[in-house]
Amino acid sequence: MVNEGELKNRRILIKNAEDGMTIADTSILRFNGKSNSVMIHADSLPEKKFYNISAIVFAGKALYEFGGSIRGAVVENEIEVFLGKSKEKESRTRIRYPIAMEGNIKGVYIDEKEISLKKSILIRTVNMSASGVLLKADVGCFNVGEIFSLVLRVREGVLKMQCEVVRIQKANPSLLEDGEDYTLMEEYGCRIKETRFDPVKREGERWTPRI
Repeated sequence: MVNEGELKNRRILIKNAEDGMTIADTSILRFNGKSNSVMIHADSLPEKKFYNISAIVFAGKALYEFGGSIRGAVVENEIEVFLGKSKEKESRTRIRYPIAMEGNIKGVYIDEKEISLKKSILIRTVNMSASGVLLKADVGCFNVGEIFSLVLRVREGVLKMQCEVVRIQKANPSLLEDGEDYTLMEEYGCRIKETRFDPVKREGERWTPRI
């Protein structure tokens, strides 16, 4: 059961359940426990209308997925997003969100102890769900079963995750960046074991992640 403290000011990605398109990437203004809904800025949506939606929230201690709706009513430049039940169990049918972010592998786990790397490994996310993330990195970075610590920086702060590699596949040529060699890249499907989100702390006009 989520609460106000877990959701307020957190990042929310909202997807149209009808066509799978991401329609909003914004922050939660507040949470209403009675209606199980959150308020977002109306300007976040391209069209103010009824949507059946799925959403992923970068909460304080985890990533949450919800199914719900938006009814399109705007009040003082805010719109209400009605959330369904949060999904927490691993499933191959889980909704994945195309989230392209650069990140760093800071350490690996050996006998349940994190060992820091002398030089972090650069990665890029391909997509993410509440329980898994697909990464793109150089060939041979990981083997199935390896566990590592991943750091992603988003505009709201720093997302730190403990991930386990569950599959390895060839990189999708259509998702390569300019200058990347298809033969030198792989995609790593990972299960998210633990998550921690450190929000930014505002200092004057600058936003500084708390690391």
